Amino acid sequence: MESKLIPFVLFSVLVYLPGNSFATSQDLYCGEHNCYDVLKVTRESTKSEIAKAYRGMARIYHPDKHKQADKMKAEEMFKSIATAYEVLKDEETRSDYDYMLDHPEEYYRNYYHYYKRKMSPKVDVRIVVAVSITLVSIFQYYAASFRWRSGINYLVLQPKYRKMALEAAEQEGMLDNMKKMKKRNKEEIRAEEERIIRMVRN
Repeated sequence: MESKLIPFVLFSVLVYLPGNSFATSQDLYCGEHNCYDVLKVTRESTKSEIAKAYRGMARIYHPDKHKQADKMKAEEMFKSIATAYEVLKDEETRSDYDYMLDHPEEYYRNYYHYYKRKMSPKVDVRIVVAVSITLVSIFQYYAASFRWRSGINYLVLQPKYRKMALEAAEQEGMLDNMKKMKKRNKEEIRAEEERIIRMVRN
């Protein structure tokens, strides 16, 4: 349901974008800053190089390492670093960002791809399908097990089925032990019969 709403929401965003004089892509990704410049890397940098740059800068600008006077400035820088890394660590998002850098005039296209990726579910569809199939299978198993137990509980109370089940059990030698126990009362004998009847599959 949520995935079906994404195109509508994106359309609404694009319809209400400001005019050409204001509608730039400066509020997307890293805003007015260049994500590559924030991490001090280049467009040719590899994924591992970007990750290494992020870790190094995150340690330097972590708010906990700064005094109260510089804490606010460090927090802003730390957020910028984290945002830049989120953009550049994902290949698809990075590709969209690179396209925006090369084609800043295509703001409608840039807005669309930015919000589409931002609002789309992050979970792998294959995982969702696998989990769904597993849950359905578990439900079907317990539902079938419940129906089988309910059916057995009903049949155990039916004289015709009890007679047939006891005859089958006697042929299989399942009543031998019960015949040897003569001192049991009627309730114990009936309970033992029901236990044996439940063990008869046919």
